[in-house]
Amino acid sequence: MTRCLAAILVFCFASSGFASEKLPNVVLIFIDDMGYADVGCFGAEGYQTPNIDKLAEKGRRFTQFYVSQAVCSASRVSLLTGCYNVRVGIMGALGPNSNIGISDEETTLAEIVKQKGYATAILGKWHLGDREKFLPQKHGFDEYYGLPYSNDMWPFHPTSKSYPPLPLIEGSTVINENVTPEDQTRLTTDYTTKSVSFIERHKNQPFFLYLAHSMPHVPLYVSDKFKGKTERGLFGDVIEEIDWSVGQVMEALEENGLTENTLVIFTSDNGPWLSYGDQAGSAKPLREGKGTMWEGGCRVPCIMSWPGHIPEGTVCSELAGTIDILPTIAHLIGADLPEKKI
Repeated sequence: MTRCLAAILVFCFASSGFASEKLPNVVLIFIDDMGYADVGCFGAEGYQTPNIDKLAEKGRRFTQFYVSQAVCSASRVSLLTGCYNVRVGIMGALGPNSNIGISDEETTLAEIVKQKGYATAILGKWHLGDREKFLPQKHGFDEYYGLPYSNDMWPFHPTSKSYPPLPLIEGSTVINENVTPEDQTRLTTDYTTKSVSFIERHKNQPFFLYLAHSMPHVPLYVSDKFKGKTERGLFGDVIEEIDWSVGQVMEALEENGLTENTLVIFTSDNGPWLSYGDQAGSAKPLREGKGTMWEGGCRVPCIMSWPGHIPEGTVCSELAGTIDILPTIAHLIGADLPEKKI
C-alpha cells in the first residue's frame, strides 16, 4: 500500500470513536477512457463538471494516480483483485465469447467486503469475461446490470464488422440481445437510476456499489437532456452527463443520511483514446493516451471523498494507484486479505 493511502487510514482511525462506528459504505465510480485532464478540477475546458469538482472540494485529489495497464480488461482486473494484471493472466481487452476471464482462484473486492456482510452491486461495464462463469455474480456481486464488454464491440464497429450483437445483461440473463444506438443513449441514465435504487434499498446495511460507466469510450452516446449542451461537442456532452450521474449518486447518499458514512472513489480505467480525435478526451500536460504506458495512458484522475475522515480540499502528490484500493478497503473494514497474492 502506498504511503498516501496509508495516510488516509491513519486519519480515519484517529477520528473520534471510529472503532465503534458502523462499517462504511463504499461507492467506486469507474469511468471508461477518461483522461487526466477530462475533469474540471484537473484542467478540463469546454464543459463543466461541478459535481465531480465538489467531490474534490470535500475530499482529496490524487495527482499521481496510476492503473496497471492502459487498456480495459487489464486495468479492471487489477482494480478488483489488487494484483497486477500480468499476475492474474489478463492482458489487453477481452473480446466477446472469450475463453479467458477472471479466475475463480482470485478474490475480488466484492468478495472481500462480503466477509463483513456488505451488499454488492456492479452497474455498468464488466469486461472480465462474458461467459457465465466469469460474470459478476460468480465473483462476489449480488447484482449486475450492464454491458459485458466495451460498447464498441458490436456490428457497428468502424473497422471490424465481425463482432456479434452487443448484449445487455441483468444478473446472468441477457435481457437485450441486440443493443442499438438508441439503447446506448440511455446507458448512463439507466446505470445511474439503478445505482440510486441500490443505495435506497440497502441504506440500512453496509454496501459496495461499483458504478462502471461505459462512456466516454467510443462510440459516444448521450441522452437528449445533455445533447448539444457544451462547447466541446459530443464528448463534452457525454462528460456533463457523467457529472450529472455523480450528482445523482451523491444526492441519494445525502437524502438517505449516508454521506458521512460513505467513502466515494472516482477514477478512470486508463487515459483517453486519442486516435478518435475530437471524440476523445485529453491527458494534458501528459504524453500520449490509452494503449500506451506513457503517463497519459496510465496516469488517471482520482478523487476520494469521505466527510469527517478525509480532509477537505487536500491534494496527494505521492504515487498511488487502483491496485491499492482493495487492500485499503480491506484494512478499513477489518477484512482479511486473500493469501494468494504472489
